[in-house]
Amino acid sequence: AADFDPGLCNASENLDALAAGLSRSINGRICLYGPPGTGKTAFGEWLADRLGKPLILKRVSDLQSPFLGVMERNLAGAFAAAKRDDAILQIDEVDSFLRDRRQAERPWEVSQVSEFLTQLERFDGLFVASTNLMDNLDPAALRRVDYKICMDYRRPEQAATCLERSLAAWGIGSASRADEIRISSHRITPGDFAVVARKHRVLPFRDAGKVIDALVAEAEVSRRTASRSIGFV
Repeated sequence: AADFDPGLCNASENLDALAAGLSRSINGRICLYGPPGTGKTAFGEWLADRLGKPLILKRVSDLQSPFLGVMERNLAGAFAAAKRDDAILQIDEVDSFLRDRRQAERPWEVSQVSEFLTQLERFDGLFVASTNLMDNLDPAALRRVDYKICMDYRRPEQAATCLERSLAAWGIGSASRADEIRISSHRITPGDFAVVARKHRVLPFRDAGKVIDALVAEAEVSRRTASRSIGFV
């Protein structure tokens, strides 16, 4: 949460203003969607820190079970825990169990969506979902979400600002104009910067050019993986 800067996220809503509004209402349903690494999970941590609330973060792997009815109970338990602890409930990879029921092949796929809708209707706190596959979500689930926020690749000026901050923090000289142009031509995410920062802790970079090389390489690998696995171009 300390590293999350809403001003450096290419979001379709003003995240600072949204957090201010949620601090007054203490009630809201948010769905974050977009490419991997754009800050969707980190948003929940930042929001919890901003509002002074605990965060209950669940991935679908925490809820799934091969046994009939167990996922529904796990889901109900997550909502109950959030209500009891006055916590923000965030579920990542929500598309894994909120697929459009019109495409369901098994009865339990329908029951999972129905259980989620029931729990969300009853929940009067703050709920955050994230997905890389917005088009796959059940329409009824989307109708129950107040804010559908796209978290996209960083804009060129955002990537340049984050680069300068990183270089300053690592004691490396400023990037050249050519380097800034080079990074602006790639779709860079906060996740790419996070990977490069971890690399820097192991083998420190000595100049801005090497940092740019690492960012571009990471971005290219991430985009190729995403295009194969989830259909992003």
